[in-house]
This record gives sequence, C-alpha cells and structure tokens, in this order.
Amino acid sequence: MAKKKVRKKVSRKKQTKKKIVKRKITRPKRSASVKQRKIKKSKFQLIFKNLIVFAILFVLSLVLYSASNKEFYTYLFYLLSIIFGFILLALVIVLLIFLLLRFIKK
Repeated sequence: MAKKKVRKKVSRKKQTKKKIVKRKITRPKRSASVKQRKIKKSKFQLIFKNLIVFAILFVLSLVLYSASNKEFYTYLFYLLSIIFGFILLALVIVLLIFLLLRFIKK
C-alpha cells in the first residue's frame, strides 16, 4: 500500500490582530453626602421594621406560652419566646449604636 501524502491547506489571508479598545464608562457622580443619607435612612428603616416585627413575635409567643395547656406547646412557645427575645435584644443594641453614631457625627 502506498501512503498518500496529505497536504495542509495554507490560508493565504493575512492574519491581523484586532485592537481592543476599552472605554471607561462613567456615571454622573453624586455627592457623597446624598448617598450616605440614603443608605443611613434605609438602614434605619430596615432595623426599625425588623425591631417591630420581632417585638410582636416575642409578645405573641409569650401570650401563647401562658395560654397553652399541653406540655409540647408550652415548651415550643417558651423556646420561641427565648429566640425572639434574643433577636429583639440584638436589634435594640444595633439601633442604639446606630443612633449613638448619628448623634456623635453631628
């Protein structure tokens, strides 16, 4: 058997390197104080909303703890009241720190 010679096709087109032009996209800049006020206001609202929600859940679990007759529900609502109480306490601490920092900056 005779081996056939395989010729590689050579492309005659010149290979050119493409230049990549990177453009920097700029946004209109806002003053830093406007951004900080928005962020502080939204954080304050978030903390305050969560504080109210967990306070309601804490009080509700305490009421259900005292009103339940079965042992399982008593333990369940007691555990829930402890958990919600700790979260409520943590949110109160965060809110106090947030308010303290706000008054110190002024």
